[in-house]
Amino acid sequence: MSRDYQEIDEPHMDEFADLKTHFPDLTAIRNFIVVDVERIMDSCGFGVPFYDYKGERDSLVNWSATKSEQELVDYRIDRNAASLDGLPGLDVDKMRQAS
Repeated sequence: MSRDYQEIDEPHMDEFADLKTHFPDLTAIRNFIVVDVERIMDSCGFGVPFYDYKGERDSLVNWSATKSEQELVDYRIDRNAASLDGLPGLDVDKMRQAS
């Protein structure tokens, strides 16, 4: 029997700060989605082409470096209240209260 479980940790939540310590220091991180994985399947990879890793993109770092913490919060409130397909996104009411 399978169950759907996910936890969404947003910047105004206590768990967010702890999770952030496990990732590169990017100021523009919107949230973490924690999932309970019961099974993972993959293919053999025989048909997967080789790609060369050339490094991390600097677009997010450059963009967020020009923003204050409040500007990042305002951006999230404006643009992340819903997903591209209209599903609920970040809890912008709590984000407003926390800022």
